[in-house]
This record gives sequence, C-alpha cells and structure tokens, in this order.
Amino acid sequence: MRPNDPTHSSAAVLLTISIATWNNRDLIGNCLRSIEGELSHLPAEVFVVDNASTNGTGGVIRVRFPWVRLIPNARPLGFSANHNQVLRRAAGRYVLLLNDDTVVQPDALVRAVRFLDAHSEAGAVGCTLVKPDGKPERVSQRFPHPLDAVFPRLRQKVDARCEAAAREEAVEVDRLSGACLMIRGAALRQVGLLDERFDPAYCEDTDLCYRIKKAGWRIYRLPGARVVHFRGRTARREFADHARRLQEAKFLWYRKHRSWPALWLYKGAVVVASLGLMVVCSPLLLFPRRRSARDRLHRLWGRLRAVFGFARS
Repeated sequence: MRPNDPTHSSAAVLLTISIATWNNRDLIGNCLRSIEGELSHLPAEVFVVDNASTNGTGGVIRVRFPWVRLIPNARPLGFSANHNQVLRRAAGRYVLLLNDDTVVQPDALVRAVRFLDAHSEAGAVGCTLVKPDGKPERVSQRFPHPLDAVFPRLRQKVDARCEAAAREEAVEVDRLSGACLMIRGAALRQVGLLDERFDPAYCEDTDLCYRIKKAGWRIYRLPGARVVHFRGRTARREFADHARRLQEAKFLWYRKHRSWPALWLYKGAVVVASLGLMVVCSPLLLFPRRRSARDRLHRLWGRLRAVFGFARS
C-alpha cells in the first residue's frame, strides 16, 4: 500500500512525517526516495512544507511524488512554524520531524516505530545521524550547560563512550536533533507544539525535548537505526550568520528554562571562551591555511555579537 493512500482512514495512520524544504529539489528528492520503500511497511502520511521555494521545488514534488501532501507557503517561515503546520494536521500515533537533507537507511523508521510501540515510557526517539562517509555525527545529547562554551567537545566524547558501551541497545539521552526526531503523539499533545520564538531555526528541538522530559517522558536514541545527514547544507544557504543565530537561540533557551544568574553565567563563559580562542587563532592568519582561521574568527565574532546584541533586546 502506497504511503499516504487516500483510502487510509485517520485511525489507520501510524506515522505522520513532516519535512520542510526550500529550493532543495535534489536533496528533498533523495530524502523522499529513501523513505518511500520504508513506508511500504508503515501506514503513514507524508507532508512536505514548501517554504516559498523559487526554483520549482514544489512542482517537482507534485510530479515525482504524488503521494506527498504538499503545503505551499506564500512566504518563508521558520523551522518551528513550518513543522507546526503539519503537527496541527497530524493523524498519526507518532510524528516524525525530518530534515530534507537526510537519507533514511533501510529499516530505520520501522525500528523507531517498533521501539515506541514496545516502550510506553518513551516520549520520543531518534535515529543515529551519520555523515555521508558513515561516521556518526558528534553532537551533545545533553541539555545546555555553561561548561559547553569552554569545553565544547568534552561532553560529546563522554556521549560517544556511552554509545560505544551500549552498542546496538537504545541509549537514553536528554535531547535529540530535530533533523530526525520521532515523537509520541500523546507526549506532543501534553507539552504542545514547537515554540516559534526560536525561529528561524536552532534550539527548538532542545526546547521540545526539555518539555517532554519535564512532563515525565523518557527520550532515547537508537544506535542501530541510521540516517545519513548532509549536515549544514540548508543552514549555510539560509542563514549566512548561523553562529550568531545559534548562540542567540541558546540564550533564549536559558531565558526560558533556567534562572537569570544561570543565563549570565553562560554569557560570561561564552565571552571568556570566545575572546581566548580569538587570541589563539589570530596569529594563524599569517600562515598559508589562513582561510580556516578566518572562518573560525568569524564564528567567534558571531558568538560575541549574540552576547551583546541579546543583552540589548
């Protein structure tokens, strides 16, 4: 049975998939082809939000993937606003937020659905995101902490060791990436939709996971269920100053879920760490590989702009 067969009743839909795209004809095509075979085993509905593309992306989807329910935006919206359009329509027992720059590996979604079926305490589950070369992405699976600004790799290494110890078993985590996040419908109804204050992007997934955990649910990642993520392809095109935007989103998360002293402690850590790294990186501009140093300095400057810009807002 084809995904999104109009003969499906709402009660029969097990999984609702939400994907947002903008001028990404090739990427969204690869993504949809990767899930088409997967969904032959799952009663599902697939929504794609065309975020006001100007290169005919929506038309390509209509022709090549007629089983997709296309939602065209008249103007560009942010990550949360795009997916919330789908979440309000979702008929599935589970909802999957999926990036258009992903390729789902065989059985990944089936594994995630079976896990949620078997673990009633799980409010959300995520697949393991891997780079195109097959290596796992190293991203923190914990909620933000002031030490992240000073030692950004430390907790990622701890998470990697935990993953290695768990092997193929599910790993309980604080948060998951919105690039591939499957949520139990009951948990979503309890905590509410994505917070559109985080738009255009960044930390809305951290915020949602925090609310899910606070409501008493548990969150897991499945090492054996893999999704290839062409990380940053979309963000680099849409957000020229993504370092600043990411930092601003983290400050907003602190304002929402932590105390004011914790926010200012984190801001202080960002300033100290950024200035220290700028001092270290600046001499590298004199050497042949100065472009990487210049790029890093630009990111550090973006973090500092976020600190002082956010303080004035």
